[in-house]
Amino acid sequence: MENENEDKRIVKIVTITMASMFLGVVLIILSFIFLPKFLNGPGRRLFPEGKIAMTKRVLREKYGEEFIVHDVYSKASHEYFADCSPVSNEEIVFQAAVWKDGSGVVYDEYIQNIVAREIEKGIEEELQKYYDSVFVKVYITGGVDVLYGEVKSAQDVTMEEYIKRVNPSRCWIDVGIDAEDGKDHLEEEYAFYESIQEKINNQKCPPLHVVCYNMDAELQEWCNDFFTYNAGAYFTYTHKLAECNEMEYDCTAEGVNITYDEFKNMREELGKDE
Repeated sequence: MENENEDKRIVKIVTITMASMFLGVVLIILSFIFLPKFLNGPGRRLFPEGKIAMTKRVLREKYGEEFIVHDVYSKASHEYFADCSPVSNEEIVFQAAVWKDGSGVVYDEYIQNIVAREIEKGIEEELQKYYDSVFVKVYITGGVDVLYGEVKSAQDVTMEEYIKRVNPSRCWIDVGIDAEDGKDHLEEEYAFYESIQEKINNQKCPPLHVVCYNMDAELQEWCNDFFTYNAGAYFTYTHKLAECNEMEYDCTAEGVNITYDEFKNMREELGKDE
């Protein structure tokens, strides 16, 4: 009898162990499938295609144009979130929050991302004079909702009009460059940031807070690809930036808050290995 009971216990232990191993394998497989999608952005979709259609509808009703929805995901109980682009300009990628019952848009970042893309392109065009490749990402903070009810065609909103009517508090700018490539053009680059003072005084540009990262071309390409479909800075992006040397400075109506010599010294440090 003891042997029989012992045999049953062994069978039970083996069965539980095998079940645990199977569950562990399943969890590992699921983590490989879903975890990267949550961290990297694309593929985070948790809702059926109906939510995508709903997002397109409420944005069309608000702005009178057609939109692409790259991804739909949830962050709150009463609304869901989507990363979107207007069909008319896929370079603009913005986040929208939509009521889950489809009654409308809670808020979206379409207008400021039109302006942000304009600022990005201006900085990209300047820096591409000195570097083989660059990465530029602009975030605008402050005053956005004031404009929404007055806009009939968001694409008609210029940066100058936006600055005058909304008065955003600041632009936060991530810039990725290879610090070794541009060291022979530091005076020209510094002069470019100095020139922003006049634009701010004429209300053609908001104050800028620049964080400059030393990135190789491969990381710049990854960052540019990431923001092709993602509207915000997610975990994987900020984690990758943590690997880079960085420097910070402000461009305001008073000028750049560091001297050229400080700028030059900081850039030399930026290019050194950690």
